[in-house]
Amino acid sequence: MNKAFRLMFWGYIFVFFRIHLGIDLLADPIGYYLIYLGAGLMSERIPAAKKAETVAIVGLLISIPGMFVNLSEVTGGLWVLYAEGLFIWKVITVYYLFGTWKSAIQHVGQSRLRQRVQITYVWYMGIHFIMMLLTAFSLNVGGSEWTSLFLFFSLMVIVMDVVLLVLIAALRRVDWEADHSNHINRLI
Repeated sequence: MNKAFRLMFWGYIFVFFRIHLGIDLLADPIGYYLIYLGAGLMSERIPAAKKAETVAIVGLLISIPGMFVNLSEVTGGLWVLYAEGLFIWKVITVYYLFGTWKSAIQHVGQSRLRQRVQITYVWYMGIHFIMMLLTAFSLNVGGSEWTSLFLFFSLMVIVMDVVLLVLIAALRRVDWEADHSNHINRLI
């Protein structure tokens, strides 16, 4: 399981960061592939990981064109919609990852870890959903207040992405084998 979390950690770094020098050096398709591999390793024990696998493969396929276009510099046309679609797909992928992690920690005797995953889930999804709403209404609303609100939630999205990486790193450090055998011993 630790290898699966390590793959997901590196995969999310590739999806989260963009270093664009002609092409995206931290390409999203590579990130989605690493997430796919991590979910595949987890699917042996956790059936919910199959959904995360499927979503990661779709993410891999739909993110290929974004490798060749600097999506942070597009200002109009279909590329803006494509960039928004990739943002939404990232959130969908994380939703299924959280579902997998919640299933995985049901067997682990760490209630603090369960609570941490749940709190991160609520904040991550809430802030990303607000950002999607702001983006949807930003075309029709202007003014400095709106810009300030948009900037604040843009920064909050970045903060939540970093919080998610910290959570994945924490999940990676859990001794899953010992916790799994402790759970089995308690059942016996």
